[in-house]
Amino acid sequence: MKRVKMLMVLGSLTVFSLFPALGVQATPTLNAGYQDKVLFHSSSHMAKWNKSTLKGLDPHVLVAFMGLMLVMIPGTFLYRGRKNQAKAQEVESQTDVANSEIKKQIILAKTRQLEEHFAQGKITQEEYTKTLASYKALLKKMEEERGRIVDRRD
Repeated sequence: MKRVKMLMVLGSLTVFSLFPALGVQATPTLNAGYQDKVLFHSSSHMAKWNKSTLKGLDPHVLVAFMGLMLVMIPGTFLYRGRKNQAKAQEVESQTDVANSEIKKQIILAKTRQLEEHFAQGKITQEEYTKTLASYKALLKKMEEERGRIVDRRD
């Protein structure tokens, strides 16, 4: 974001620093229209400019303004896009943490249900230990994953 702002400022400074090199006047003459740089532009081009509604404006200022807009408009969209991207990543990480909590609660509920079934004698000791070990391994894996998500967020 700082880089985009810096590029916009440097672009505008570059455009405005070219004015003296181009021989652009700070205030163009308004009575006769634009007469500067007659040798560079054709006489028909100068006549068209002097008949236009913009005849009181230095054309180099207009070109500089358009150049500045070409730098500022994409820069603004880049700045806003990166700003929104950071917010989206924050929301995504919060959603991941919330989803992992929901999954953890589901696994704990299944563990309680498994213990009830074992206490009632609906399942054997072997099935109980095997299923309980898989639930514990899954919980451990989820805790490690959650730790990585929290570390990335910080």
